[in-house]
Amino acid sequence: MSQGFTSACRPAGLRVRSARHLVAVVCWFAITTTAYAAEKPPFAPDPGAPAVAQSSVSATIQIGMRALDDALEARVPRRLVSINDRETECWHKRILGREIDVDCVYSGFVERVGGIPLRAEGGRLTAATPLFGSMEAQGVGRLVSRIHGSAQGQMTVFASARPQLRKDWSVSLDMSDGFRRTEPPVLTILGFRVNMTRYVEPQIRKQLARVKGDFEAKMRAIRIRGKAASAWRQAFVTMPILDQPSVTLQTIPQSVAFSGLRIRSNMLEGSIEMAVTTQTTVGAAPPFVTPTPLPPLGNDVAEPGKFSLIVPVGIHYDLVRQQVQDLLAARAQTGGMKIQEVTVYPSVGKLIIGLRISGSGDDAGEWVYLTASPQVDVGAQVLQFANLALTTDSSASPGSPLAGLLGDPTLIQGLQQQLKVTLKDKMQAIIASANVRLNRPLADGFRSEGNLAVAGFSRVSLLSDEVRIEFRAAGDLRLLYGL
Repeated sequence: MSQGFTSACRPAGLRVRSARHLVAVVCWFAITTTAYAAEKPPFAPDPGAPAVAQSSVSATIQIGMRALDDALEARVPRRLVSINDRETECWHKRILGREIDVDCVYSGFVERVGGIPLRAEGGRLTAATPLFGSMEAQGVGRLVSRIHGSAQGQMTVFASARPQLRKDWSVSLDMSDGFRRTEPPVLTILGFRVNMTRYVEPQIRKQLARVKGDFEAKMRAIRIRGKAASAWRQAFVTMPILDQPSVTLQTIPQSVAFSGLRIRSNMLEGSIEMAVTTQTTVGAAPPFVTPTPLPPLGNDVAEPGKFSLIVPVGIHYDLVRQQVQDLLAARAQTGGMKIQEVTVYPSVGKLIIGLRISGSGDDAGEWVYLTASPQVDVGAQVLQFANLALTTDSSASPGSPLAGLLGDPTLIQGLQQQLKVTLKDKMQAIIASANVRLNRPLADGFRSEGNLAVAGFSRVSLLSDEVRIEFRAAGDLRLLYGL
C-alpha cells in the first residue's frame, strides 16, 4: 500500500529516502499547486452584434427664389386699380347762410411702383410692395362743376403665406392671414376723406388668389411626391465605409416628415426629414433591404438631417498581449523570474491576462491570471485597463521567486498605469473614410452631402478575437436635389 502511494506521487528522478521525506515532498507539491497554478477562467467572449443607432436623413429640394420673384413680377400687373366712381355729398359748405351739399365724380388709379421680393419671416413667405394712389374729384352739376380737387398717397402692402405639404404630398399655400398695410388708404379731397379700401382691397385679394394658384401649379409641376419617393429609395443604402477591416454602413428609413420651407442663399428650400436606423457591421456586409413604398407624411420636425452612426474600433488581443509581455519583461528579470508565456482572452465581460512564470532555472513554470475591465478615456481617445487584479489569492511559498514578484505592490499598479492602447488614429481613419463615401452623387438627380465627427462613446465589447470599442459619430446628412 505504502509503495503504491509512493510511486504514484513521486516525480520521475526523485528518490525518497524516508517516510518523513515523502511527507515533505507531498506537502511541497500541494503548496506549489495551490500557490502557482490558479484556476484558469473560462473563455467566454461577448456575442458579436451589429452596432445600431437612431438617426435622421434630410432630403432637401431647392427652388431658385429668383424664378419665383420673376413669376410674381410678370403675373401681378403694375396698375392694380382704375377708379371711376361717383360719391354723394363729397363737399359740404355754408354759403350765404345756406347749407350747400355737392356731389362729386372721382377718377384715379392705384399702381404698384416696386418689385415683389420674397423673404422668410417667422416660418412664412412674405412679399412687400409699395403702392401709389392718385385721385381727382370734380363737382357734379352746372353750378359746382368748377369745384375740383386732387390728392396722392402711398402705402406698402405686405402679403404673407405659409406653404404646407399635406399628408397626401400635395402642396397648399396657406394665406389665411391675407395681407396688411402700413396705414389705411385714405385720401382727402376738397376737405372730404375718401377711404380707398373698397377700391384697393378687392384687387389685392384678386391678385393674391392668382399668385396662390400659380404657386400651387408650379409645385405640382415640380412633382414633390415623386422626388420624395426617389429620396426615400435613396435612403435605403448599404455602403462600405472602410475596406480594411471591412466596415459596412446600412441605413433603413422608418418614417418621413416635412420640416418646412426656409430661404437660404436665394433659394427656397424644403426638407423632408426621414427617421432612419443606422447599422454598422464589421466583416461580412448585411443583406440588402428592399425599399418600402413612401409612407404618409408625418408631423413637422425641428432639426432636419441630424445623422449619427456607431464607429467600431477593433484592438486585437495580440496587441495587448505584446504590451503586457514587454512591460513585464524588465520587471521579471530583476526578480529572477522568466515570463514564459502571456495570453489574453475574454471571460464573461472581463479581460483575462494569463502569465506563465518560472524561476531562473529550466522549470516549466506556473500560470497566474489577472482580470481587467477595459475602459475608454474619450477625451484622450485611449483604451485603458482598470481594476487590474489577481483572480485568486496567490500566496506563494516564502522565498520563492514567484512570491517575490507577486508580493511586489507596485507590479499590478504599474501595469495598470502603463498598459494603454491609443485609439485616435484608427478612429479618425474610419471617420475620414465615412465622410468621403457619404459625399457622392446618387441616382435620379440627387446627391448625398454629409459630415461626421466623433461625438461620444457607446460601449466596449470583448469579442472572441478583439476588444471592440464603439464610438458615436454625429453630424448631418442630406440628400440634395436641384443644386
